[in-house]
Amino acid sequence: MRKVVEKLSGEVERLKARKPKTSRTSSKPPSTDGPWTKRFSKKKPSGKKRGGQPGHKGVQRKPAPPEDVNQSNDVLLESCRKCSSRMVRTGATPLHHQVIDIPPVKPRIDEWLLHVSQCTGCGSTERASLPAGVHPSSFGPNLSALVVLLSGEYRMSRRNIQRYIADAHGVEISLGAISNIERRMTNGLEDAHTEALAAVQESPTKHLDETTWRQEGKLAWLWAAVGQTAVCFLIRDSRRAEVAKELIGEEPTGILISDRYAGYSFVGLDQRQVCLAHLLRDFQRMAEGEKELRWISDGLLLAMNDIFRLWHRHRSEDESERISRAELRRWSQPLRTRVLKLLDEGALNRGHETPAMCRGILRTEPSMWTFIHHEGIEPTNNVVERTVRPGVILRKTSLGSQSDRGSRFVERMQTASATLKLTGRSLRDFVLDVAHHVLAGAAAPALLK
Repeated sequence: MRKVVEKLSGEVERLKARKPKTSRTSSKPPSTDGPWTKRFSKKKPSGKKRGGQPGHKGVQRKPAPPEDVNQSNDVLLESCRKCSSRMVRTGATPLHHQVIDIPPVKPRIDEWLLHVSQCTGCGSTERASLPAGVHPSSFGPNLSALVVLLSGEYRMSRRNIQRYIADAHGVEISLGAISNIERRMTNGLEDAHTEALAAVQESPTKHLDETTWRQEGKLAWLWAAVGQTAVCFLIRDSRRAEVAKELIGEEPTGILISDRYAGYSFVGLDQRQVCLAHLLRDFQRMAEGEKELRWISDGLLLAMNDIFRLWHRHRSEDESERISRAELRRWSQPLRTRVLKLLDEGALNRGHETPAMCRGILRTEPSMWTFIHHEGIEPTNNVVERTVRPGVILRKTSLGSQSDRGSRFVERMQTASATLKLTGRSLRDFVLDVAHHVLAGAAAPALLK
């Protein structure tokens, strides 16, 4: 009985020392923090008032070039404001005042009358078919592209899309027609999604992450991979390694930047860079946990801050502050030795959470330092976390997707949007080309050029 009491007492002490996870101590987003959670800002108050500061350089809109001006009006002063005498125009350069407006949109309606004709030979009657390039749909490429942009990029609900198109464009469209447009465009985006997936798998660097999704009310996962030239999204009902292999390949090439999730363990440690920002939050969690082991977390936090300081100096635009890669490698070595020693000591100490976390980090410790030896490798996974954020917002506003087709629409639109943003191209132009491909039989546009 005494042993049982001692065991339970130890369990109680462990649970009392354990604090809830927050965005500072885990990968949870800040939106999940409760209202009682203290916010810590790294920035010190500047003492300045909000808004523009006295003496700051103003920024004004650049005037449109003459070829883009629809109507130019000369304004002359007829009489002097002081003595009312006649004014004569001088050769001084006039002040340009331009007003930009959107003209009223009136929908264009084209009609094809399919007549019935009778054969003069056998007497049979037949109705004419639509000519080549005319789709049976009642809605053309521009309207179809607008619908999927509002739905997939600007996260509007179908009912709000219906209202907007009626109010702004004078077109009545049913919710079912909006869904049918999404279905057709989803099929049209399949080649672009395949193209992005291949580009990600061939990329020498890959950032990978996953977040929760809902499909038909059930838990699913939105996966994202960012390569050098493309981004690819997948929605699957699993978080297993099989999905990661589907995204980056069974035997991936290049270097993978990710968190320490065990589903990525099929990638060799020499091909991985674990996110140091995640580790920083892990060390912060240790610091807020077992007091008797806080010296370990404090030492790890100091070392990690020194590592980030070196990295920022390596990436600095100020030549007097910038350090070379050789200096980065040389100055990081003592920090690596210090981190490894602290992790070893933490793993061997008596305790609960801190030793367990130290042992887990040690399993991927070699992957903490890949960024030091390889050009183009970031020490954090912030790239893909920024990329997946629009998908997270979409999940919160739409509650996920209600069918497998809906998930395909989301992953393909998110893929096209993120890839085109990465390469500096217009999503609207690309989606319009896809609509012409689907509705008029035009050539399928290439996502990557």
